[in-house]
Amino acid sequence: MKFLPTTNMRAVKPCLSPVTIWQMLLSRLLEQHYGLTLNDTPFCDETVIQEHIDAGITLANAINFLVEKYELGRIDRRGFSWQEQTPYLTIIDIMRARRDLGLMNRN
Repeated sequence: MKFLPTTNMRAVKPCLSPVTIWQMLLSRLLEQHYGLTLNDTPFCDETVIQEHIDAGITLANAINFLVEKYELGRIDRRGFSWQEQTPYLTIIDIMRARRDLGLMNRN
């Protein structure tokens, strides 16, 4: 009787760098919520993203700083006056973007 080696048939996902993940999330969040592209912000430079990561600044804080600095308004909320809503991103917004981009950890 011959025994064949077992092979792991699971698809191997490449390990994305933190900068790449930030770029993906920033692109999605800025476009969806503010109508901006990554090139409209300082985050078009990978070193800026890496500096934020190294400094321990969260993605939400990085985006919300831009929102405050440039007085950005969200474009994704219809039917509400700008006075009745906060322009800032929440963890829920980021989690939805992670899910939509397939970045949720699944075991």
